[in-house]
Amino acid sequence: MFRNEIQYFVVLTILILLAPFLPSRLLILLDNLLVRIGMIIVLMYCIRIGPTVGIFGLIAISALYLERNRRKIGLALEKLDAMEVPHAPQATVEEASAPQKTVPVRDFDTPSPVESTYVPEDDGSDQDSNFEPIAPSMNQKSVLSTIYPLSSNSAGSAAQHLFEKMGLGHLNGVETLGESN
Repeated sequence: MFRNEIQYFVVLTILILLAPFLPSRLLILLDNLLVRIGMIIVLMYCIRIGPTVGIFGLIAISALYLERNRRKIGLALEKLDAMEVPHAPQATVEEASAPQKTVPVRDFDTPSPVESTYVPEDDGSDQDSNFEPIAPSMNQKSVLSTIYPLSSNSAGSAAQHLFEKMGLGHLNGVETLGESN
């Protein structure tokens, strides 16, 4: 720390420690655009003085804004509490288990004893409603051919040309899995 930084260090430390005790009206002024611009200018001046003062200036400004945010949240919570309707006392277990008698409730409808069946109606479209099962080969899957370089088909030779002849397949002196000499 430089000698010229000591008085700034003391003042900014006191400001950091006193931030929780500042009045809310003063902290709410930090929302003003001119105050924000002034804070940036003060921070730039602190950085110009020296690195320690710049860091403590940033911490002091941050402490002021953190305290401002804490106070704003407290004010918002007070306003929310003021908007709530006072709660009625909670019901006892006996009252809660008793059936409600203040609101009339209609009896449930009883179903007809006659069974009804559902048959789709013909809507005049040309679609068949007959179900045809899928082909039996649906579950008999087979492996598709591939262009692995070791295969003997023409696609394999094309892949072998791509990988081996252009130098994309094997590296000289490196043994790959599956190779046999």
